[in-house]
Amino acid sequence: MSHSKLVSIEEAVALVPDGASLGLGGWIFNAQPMALVRALIRKGARDLDLIPAPSSIAPDMLIGAGCVRRTACVFISFEQFGLAPHFRRRAEAGTLEVVDLDGPAIAGGLRAAICDLPWSPIPDLGTDLPKHAPDYYLELPTVTGERKMLAAKAIRPDVCFIHAQQADEFGNVQHLASPFFDAMLAQASKRVIVQVDRIVSTDTIRRHNHLTKLPSAMVDAVVEVPWGAHPTASPTAYRSDERHLAEYVKASASDSAFAAYLQKYVHGATSQAHYLDALGGGQLASLAVS
Repeated sequence: MSHSKLVSIEEAVALVPDGASLGLGGWIFNAQPMALVRALIRKGARDLDLIPAPSSIAPDMLIGAGCVRRTACVFISFEQFGLAPHFRRRAEAGTLEVVDLDGPAIAGGLRAAICDLPWSPIPDLGTDLPKHAPDYYLELPTVTGERKMLAAKAIRPDVCFIHAQQADEFGNVQHLASPFFDAMLAQASKRVIVQVDRIVSTDTIRRHNHLTKLPSAMVDAVVEVPWGAHPTASPTAYRSDERHLAEYVKASASDSAFAAYLQKYVHGATSQAHYLDALGGGQLASLAVS
């Protein structure tokens, strides 16, 4: 018989021990699991090994808050707002270990873990990444006339955080737009924690079963957090908040300004309701998708 997987956000982040490898779903300014990230910072997480999909503020905030020891990633970027400030600063200072991977290595590594294999074949894009990340790439014998191939090491996060638009209490998760890498990340991870904008009935899930990307069997915990992806978008529900993203980048210019930012939006906002109050209803209303 199915049992409820609905938990509080504090219970969810308690499942992430210090030193864990943590996958982050979403894509740049879309569907970043921000409510879980802020709760993890409040918890005081340390020495995490991040494995984000091509991403932005979620990994950067964890890095800036001192939660991260290492990251293996394709890129962490703020696109029109410039480089990811804390990621860049820590990488340049040598206080963050960075493993550069390309898209095929991330996708191939997740695919290998899903199939319970140590490696998965991927195309060689002709970069020097195998030289700089030899633990993640293995050269494969080349057949005359065939494309050169590499093997990507399996990527198995201990835990992953994912944002989606809705789920039922039993953990049947529905993405109402692109799931990005989320389904692969969830299948490859040992434990899956999902935040959703809303909890819906199981009847709703059944009526629209084609939207279910993560069935209950794959999900360990679900947290209901309206506007949980803010300041990134939750496609079909709300747009990314460019004003807040610019505020974050500006606050990241100095340690004191960033400490004030964290105090206002993370440590001082001990619930999602407090966070939304700090943002202001007018700002949120301007982002809603009608």
